[in-house]
Amino acid sequence: MSELRDFARRTPSWLTRAADQSSIVLSSRVRLARNIRGWTFPHATDADRLCGLRDEVFGAVLRDSPLVSARRLLMEDLEELELGFLRERNMISSDLARFVLGRGLVLAEDESLSLMVNEEDHIRIQALAPGLDPSGCLGRASGLSRALESSLGFAFDQRLGYLTACPTNVGTGMRASALMHLPALVLTGDLQRVLNSLRRLDFTVRGTYGEGSGAMGALFQVSNSATLGQSEDDIVGQLLAHAGKVADCERRAREALITRDRVRLEDRIWRAMGRLTHARLLSTREALDALSDLQLGHALGVLPATEGVDDWDEVNELLLEIQGAHLQISEGRSMEAPERDELRATLIRQRIAGTDEGK
Repeated sequence: MSELRDFARRTPSWLTRAADQSSIVLSSRVRLARNIRGWTFPHATDADRLCGLRDEVFGAVLRDSPLVSARRLLMEDLEELELGFLRERNMISSDLARFVLGRGLVLAEDESLSLMVNEEDHIRIQALAPGLDPSGCLGRASGLSRALESSLGFAFDQRLGYLTACPTNVGTGMRASALMHLPALVLTGDLQRVLNSLRRLDFTVRGTYGEGSGAMGALFQVSNSATLGQSEDDIVGQLLAHAGKVADCERRAREALITRDRVRLEDRIWRAMGRLTHARLLSTREALDALSDLQLGHALGVLPATEGVDDWDEVNELLLEIQGAHLQISEGRSMEAPERDELRATLIRQRIAGTDEGK
């Protein structure tokens, strides 16, 4: 558990505020799926060969890549709590946390670049950045892909492109996404209309932790669905355009909320402030939803700049720090849910109200 405690003490580089738009677009991510020529896909490979393939990938990383000095982790060596911590941090998928034998993770210290080994594909490269910057993410992910391809040799078809375990990823093998905070669209009931429009454009919207997860704190991932027949630059351009339009819809929804029923909106936001500064027990969902209202109140000027929070980046930091595994990793021990809820409420009071009175 101690191996990951230093990560728990700092905010990943992709969650820092980078641009005006980051109040709506928190971060961008590009993932590239790659498979090594001559090897069967992970789901059809036995444990011994998976371990051998992982060793081969780790060796290529060490020879010459942007991750030569990164942290290398064997999934089977990690405790369940550590796997949950990495999942909360969006560094690994649910599948990698569930099927650990022969799986691995290579992780840069600032968490802006990483790769999973033997998840659905042999290699899943991930690059993240604050704000809406898929182009920067693609540049770093592609650089790592090129470095590894020269050593490993990827499965590639001249007609189809990169070959992947799931047919929907064949082609570029690329998923580009933006993590967006959309509280006004949720409150006005317009979110579903926006989601339906995105689906018609071959884009999808998922919860906070991607496929199969629900949304908490009005946080959603907007990403491309199609990879075949498009270039990486095409996908980046589409994400920039579609995420920009969603951000515009969110701004209009915020203006509508403040114009049509300011008192009701203010009441919601101040009630959220009250819960966060006085509650003694807070679940993850309750805390994230209240923090979402707090961020909305700050963005709309409902909350004075000095009210409760000196640095609004700290609110973004709390999005990770209050997660269950994060709390336990930081404390260095396992805790039952009621104790986590108490610790979560105390941490938020200390950070937002600047007091631990009543602890």
